This record gives sequence, structure tokens and C-alpha cells, in this order.
Amino acid sequence: MRLIPVVLFILSLLSSGARAQGVSDAFEIAQRFTEAGAWQTALARVELQQPAAVSAPRWGDWEQLRCTLMYRLNRHQELAKRIAALPSAAPQSVARFCLMQGARAAIAVAQGSAARDLLTRLLWQNETTAEELRQARLLVIETYLAEDKPREAYALMLRYQQDYKPLDRETAARFVDALLAGGLDREAVNWFSQLDDASPVKLLLRLQTNLVSPDVAIAQARAGLARNATAVAYWVVLQYAAAAQRNSILHVEAMENLLQLAAGKSPERVVALAGEVWKAYAAAAQELANQEQLLVGDEANWSDFGARRAATSPTTGRAFFAYLALNSKVRATRQSAQLQLAYSLQSSKLPLTAVRLFADTVRFPTSQLDPQARFLLGAMAAENNLQEDAARFWIGLGAPPELDAEEWSLRLAQSLVRAGAATAGADALRALMVDKKTLSPEMTRRAIAVVVELQDAGHYKTGDELYRALLPLAALRERRDILYGIARIAEANYDFPRAADQFLEVALMLDARVPDVLAVNARIAAGANLGRAGFKDDARTQFNWLLKNIRDPEKLETVRREMQKL
Repeated sequence: MRLIPVVLFILSLLSSGARAQGVSDAFEIAQRFTEAGAWQTALARVELQQPAAVSAPRWGDWEQLRCTLMYRLNRHQELAKRIAALPSAAPQSVARFCLMQGARAAIAVAQGSAARDLLTRLLWQNETTAEELRQARLLVIETYLAEDKPREAYALMLRYQQDYKPLDRETAARFVDALLAGGLDREAVNWFSQLDDASPVKLLLRLQTNLVSPDVAIAQARAGLARNATAVAYWVVLQYAAAAQRNSILHVEAMENLLQLAAGKSPERVVALAGEVWKAYAAAAQELANQEQLLVGDEANWSDFGARRAATSPTTGRAFFAYLALNSKVRATRQSAQLQLAYSLQSSKLPLTAVRLFADTVRFPTSQLDPQARFLLGAMAAENNLQEDAARFWIGLGAPPELDAEEWSLRLAQSLVRAGAATAGADALRALMVDKKTLSPEMTRRAIAVVVELQDAGHYKTGDELYRALLPLAALRERRDILYGIARIAEANYDFPRAADQFLEVALMLDARVPDVLAVNARIAAGANLGRAGFKDDARTQFNWLLKNIRDPEKLETVRREMQKL
């Protein structure tokens, strides 16, 4: 983990000051977590901090964020239950938003009927805006596509076009793409003229209707990918062109990239796509082995051929590595092939493909994976914020040769905590501190960041214990951050005297003429907690000092608000 983002992350939390700044600050922190991709941690904050009463300030904002996070985390069943239990007093705008998210969630798991039930509630029990009605009608079309009923979807597409002329290019492209996938090439032609000439969907339609040859389609798709390597539709063009040419290696390349770019697809679809990639590998390896007259069972020659071809055609090499990783009868050969496949995918900038291929615990029980491959796969997962996958690959591994034990413990702790495995993450952090008399400032700051994540997920007791274990190992500046964290936990547990004591210690630890941001925040928090504890004179003393010694208008306004509560 890079140090600067960690420091900024901690300071962003500290800048919220005392709890008196309230619900709005807490909500904005949860929003920042969401925007940073820490969806599980953000949802944990929502579950901990959303007001119970529908009438509470910003309850609706919290509820919409909860629905968004449940959808993004594929917690579709939980989201459906949450929507079913929405209080009747919930604002209509919130109900409409969550019903829409629930419908999208049901579509993602191919539950078209359930999605239509939610959309019926949306349309009949709420006053929808014109834009919400338009989106709902598109979602109804998607419900039939999710159920593999392209003809029913096509009839609704025609009705939609009648009501929303002229059809925008993005919607026309989606209709064509869906109909081509459903085998309705003639019906897709209805929207041919509305497609952008440079659109990969239009190129796919031309290929499917024999208006261009596979060679021309491949050349145009390659040119499109040179401009935008993440354009999924161009890889679909290559997939279809490969099938038309019976080009097994091109088919493998297209499928690998489609798996890499599968974000947003349902977990079931990603698993199915990974299975298709394994089949593509097997078909390509067997075809090339026949051409090269390699005998089935002669694994040494298969492995040697794959390694030699990998230098000039990494895709070909991966096909052979994948075949051996799945089919070799020799454990050492399987594990060597696993490592080579994982490394080749990483080198080809296909890390998500690697993680998704080895996520199949039936094909690849973790205990059967090569340890070096597990470390590499975990690293790719962690770098792409797939913390549960990283934790699964890494749990039980010792520190790899290229990392020292401290670095390994920190990486493992961070992934486990972000994956929701708080107990195992805390254990990894404890391992970092075993038999230590001191930790470097950098290691201490990174360890603090892990404890902050535990703390913000509601694990106060564990967080307090870990902070106290870190305290004697830390240098002065890092001790302040640790004490601030301990104070925040005391505050969250309504132990206001103890919180005030710790905040004040932080504020006074550095004898500086001009207090820094942390010292100012700590003194504000100390004053607020002194007031809550009933020590009002002490609280006024802290606030008066702040009024005389700070110039930040926002901080001064906070101080004045706190003084009014005394």
C-alpha cells in the first residue's frame, strides 16, 4: 500500500473532529468509502450509523446508499428483503430509487419475474417521473433478456421505439447487441441505420449478416481496440470472427479479455464465462497438439512446447499451461503449470482473468494450488480490490521469499480486514507485533490504517486492543494517531471522560507554538467530550484557547457551536 493515500485517509477521518459534527459527516465518510471502491466497509458503516427512524435527518440518503451498495456487492436477496420491508413512511423518492435498484439486482441473477414484480410496484404504487418511467420500461425489456426470451423482449423494444422516437444510439446499440446474442439477426436489422458507423455493434451486425468478411471484421476490431482496449463489443466481434474462421487461438484471446472485462455481470455469469475460457483453452491446446503430433500423456513435451511458444504467442502458451493445470496426473506438473498460467496472465495485463479462472474452488481447492501461484493470484486480487479473493489465496501462506515477515503480515491483515474477516485480520496484525520492541514510522502508520478500518467497521474492542499493542512500539507522532484512535473508540462507546482525557493528551503531546491540524481537532474533540462528561468549565477553557489561537473559519464555527451546547 502506498503511504501517502494512507496518511490522507487517516487525516480525512481525523478532520471530522468531534461527534458533534454529526450524521452528515458520517454519511459523507461512507460516501467517500463508496467512491473509493471500499464497498463492504462502506456498507458496514451504513449498517452501524444509519438512523433507525425514517424521520431522522438524511435517513433517505443513507437508505439509497445502502441499496446502491447491496446492489454493487451482489447481495441481491438481502436487497429484495430490504425493499420488501421498506417503511410506509419512507419518502417516495427513496422507495422509487430502491425499487429500481432491486429490479436491476434481480435482473443480474436472471430473476426476470421478480424484477417485473418490483417494477410493477414502482409504476403502480408510486408517482414516477418521466425519466424513471423510461428507465423502468427499459428494465422490463432487460427482464425478458435475463430469462433468455429475446422474442418477448423484441416486441417490447418495438413498443418502446414507438414511444421514444428517435431512439438514441446507445439504446439502439443495446437492442441490436441483445438480439444478436439471442440469434435474432434479422430483427436486429431494424436498428441498423440508427447505429453509429464506428460502433462495434454495427460491425458485429455486418459480420453476422455477411456484409463484411471475418478478415475485415478482425482488422476493424483490432483498429478499434488500438483506440480503446477495454471496448467489450470489439472483443465480442473477435469472438464471433474466430468462430467463423475456426481460429482457436483468436477465440482464446477474445474469451480471456471478455472475462477480464466482466465487471458488472452477475457472479453466475462470471463463473459461466470462466468455464467457457477453460473449454477454449482445452480445445486450442488439443488442436495444436494434434498439429504438432504431441502424444496425449506426454506431459513433458506438452509443457516444453507451451513454454517455447509462450515467448512468441503468450495465448498459445497459456492454452497448454491451462490444459496441464487441469489435466496433469502429476502434482508437480499441475502446480508448475498453474504458476506459469498465472504469471503469463499477469504479464499480459489480464489480472482479473487470472483471479476469476482460479476462483473455482471445485477445480482448484486452495490446498492444491502452487504456493507461489497463490501469492501471485492474491496480489492481483488485492491490487484490484478483490479482497475476499486475496484473503482466500493468502490465508495459510507463510511470507514469500521476496517479502519480509512484517510486510507480509501487513498485506495479509489489510486484505483480511477488507474482506470482512476481522478476527483473522487482527491475528495477522498481532503477528506483526510479536517480539517487537519498535516499529518503523511507515510500518506503524500502515498498521494504524488497518486498525482504523476495523474500528470503522464497528470492531471497537479489537481496535482498542490493537491500538494499545501498537502504542509502545510507536514513535511520538504515530503515538498521537494511535491515541486519537483510542479516544474515538471511547467516544463511540459513550465513555466521555476517558475520550476527553485521550483527546487532550493528543492535543498537548507536541510542544509547538502553532498547533497542527491533529492537535486542533483533538482539542475540539476534547472540549466536546468534557462538556458531555459534565466538566463544563474545563470544556470552556479548551474552547476559549481555540478561539484565541486558531484562524480556520470552519473550525471556529465548530467551536462556537460546541460552546452553545454547554
